[in-house]
Amino acid sequence: MIITKPTYTRGTAVVSLADMKEFLRVDHSDEDTTITSLLDAASVHISDYCNRHFTASSTAVFYLERWRTASLAFGPVTGVTNVKYDDTSGTERTLDTSKYYFETLTDNTTRISFHDTPDLEDYNASPVRITCAAGKVASASVEVATKLLVTHWYENRRAVVTGTIATEMPMSVRSLLSSERIIDMRQ
Repeated sequence: MIITKPTYTRGTAVVSLADMKEFLRVDHSDEDTTITSLLDAASVHISDYCNRHFTASSTAVFYLERWRTASLAFGPVTGVTNVKYDDTSGTERTLDTSKYYFETLTDNTTRISFHDTPDLEDYNASPVRITCAAGKVASASVEVATKLLVTHWYENRRAVVTGTIATEMPMSVRSLLSSERIIDMRQ
């Protein structure tokens, strides 16, 4: 069982600050920090919604409770860098590459399998850590969805707006992201 979604090191942004400012029609640098924060938040939101990470080269770390075949669905995963675990003394060890293999099942899912691994029953409660190269170049729909989401947050800075009637645009963020979304059937 995967304990948590993977953690990622930060890669390149889907939309640059300059492109976002042009889309917002902001021609000064007074709000660069705010716009950058909104871009970061939109990137996290879209990655979580789609169960993907949209940068061409990122590092993801998956966590398993024990040695078992597992689908690494949040990705796509393009390669396994290493597999680490803690031995009985608490020393971090790297599993030899001959003791696991991974295969890409679809663009969305990669499976990792293990054989002849150390017994984790006697070990402490530290999980198995799988470090992978992961990520996908963002499509045009992801770029537009990012811009729309940041624009919405930029123009609506309060949690509650009174005196207006809210309607969702037909080509909303969810519609743009539906083709990129991976639905994890295990949950």
